[in-house]
Amino acid sequence: MSAAAASDTPVIDVRGLTKRFGDKTVVDHFDLVVPRGSIYGFLGPNGSGKTTTIRMVCGLLRPDEGEGVCLGYDVIRHSRQIKARVGYMTQRFSLIRTCRSARILNLSPVFTSSTTAATGLRRR
Repeated sequence: MSAAAASDTPVIDVRGLTKRFGDKTVVDHFDLVVPRGSIYGFLGPNGSGKTTTIRMVCGLLRPDEGEGVCLGYDVIRHSRQIKARVGYMTQRFSLIRTCRSARILNLSPVFTSSTTAATGLRRR
């Protein structure tokens, strides 16, 4: 793939993502395309499916229906590759409430030098 074609490829492209827990559908046929270089946010009330959607896109939770790619990897078949390249931290992360995000990343042995290089964060 040429560099120009790679830059035109969305970093997230999901169609029809659906997740059910028992009889309750918490995400219902969700579509999203995120172009490279864009920043998106999820807004909505508690219980509206924001976290469930993010977890499906990041390969942390398998969708019941739908398909898509994140960073060029299939969200169903290649979840391991996605998880190796995406950082996910919940809002209720309780390591130390007064720490800034960069400090938490430096404290965590899960984050490798390739992750810090990709994010542009520097260790002190």
